[in-house]
Amino acid sequence: MAKDFQLKLVKIDKALRLAADARKVPRVTPAKPTIDASAIYKALKATTGADKIIKQIPNLEQYAWWLPIATFSVCLKTGTAMWLDIWDADHFDGFTDMQRCLTDCRAWFSADGFTTWGSAETKTGRINCFFNAPEDGTYICNAELQSFGGPAQVECVIDSSSFGPLPFNGSITQPHTCTLVKGGHSFRIRQMSGSFFFIGLSVWKV
Repeated sequence: MAKDFQLKLVKIDKALRLAADARKVPRVTPAKPTIDASAIYKALKATTGADKIIKQIPNLEQYAWWLPIATFSVCLKTGTAMWLDIWDADHFDGFTDMQRCLTDCRAWFSADGFTTWGSAETKTGRINCFFNAPEDGTYICNAELQSFGGPAQVECVIDSSSFGPLPFNGSITQPHTCTLVKGGHSFRIRQMSGSFFFIGLSVWKV
């Protein structure tokens, strides 16, 4: 019993009436993290500034020799993946409830809308993928995201170094190149705007 709480009798004389499709939200096709090095290389080549980076690190073109180090998704971790931390993900029953997220292996981060249900419309979603790099060298951290209902934007960070804003509309496979020392590292995704699904992160040694 809470001594500082005062009991009240609340009277409601009108029931809520909602349309049958009030919670009807279009489904998004489930996706799995990409583990095809050639597909990730294609996405890397299509990224602005890739030619300059490839000149510095020619091995980036030898994608057949890339080594998969770690993979993260909502329902799976492989390799040297240690921790997947998720803050401020959103639960919407019948659409992105916990069971659905586990079944589809993804997590949803809402933004605008859903105020009817009490949404504060925050953009505070955070994802932390902690993994171990087996040796010093060049690595690719490939983030896979899927915006919902329009464009979204996140910021990707490795340890304390930012890759800058990442805008996307629909599904995106976006490699991030970095040089790491042997040991633990944290790849983080920070929601900036828009709603999106976190599909996964894969880490590759070049």
